[in-house]
Amino acid sequence: MGIQSRILQCCSVLEVFADVFIRVTGPCYVGAGMTLVVCVGFMLVTVILPLTQDYRTVTGLSALLGSCWFLFNIVFNYVMSVRTPPGSPSDHDVAGMCAEGGMGRQGVKRWCHRCRCPKPELAHHCRVCKRCVLKMDHHCPWINNCVGHNNYRYFFNFLAWLWLRGLVTF
Repeated sequence: MGIQSRILQCCSVLEVFADVFIRVTGPCYVGAGMTLVVCVGFMLVTVILPLTQDYRTVTGLSALLGSCWFLFNIVFNYVMSVRTPPGSPSDHDVAGMCAEGGMGRQGVKRWCHRCRCPKPELAHHCRVCKRCVLKMDHHCPWINNCVGHNNYRYFFNFLAWLWLRGLVTF
């Protein structure tokens, strides 16, 4: 057994360990992310804004309402990106692809070696979720989910609202 095969074996063990670690700690990341967003929003509305704005004026009231609007959009898009499945090839799609190319692997253009099924274009296998994901961007531990076809919009909106809130705050 050469040095190269030992290095590959060690890397595959580390890869499996990292995948299991991310899968197990994912809910903790989601809880931490939600706690951070809610705590920062709560502190902004109850501590920082009352010190800097008078709610009896139009500007103070608009700052409060704007902060609540930002917080609502941030929390909504975060929850939706966590709860929405990223999109996987359905059994109907897989059956159709098998019928087009024959039931064997020879007739199908792309084949997932881990799922042992055909996969459509732009689909990739996630080692953490253990499934193929349509238009997969990446697996995000902060949402404990893959960012794919169905939840990309919510993930992008979450990041955009978060960025805008930071821009407005400073």
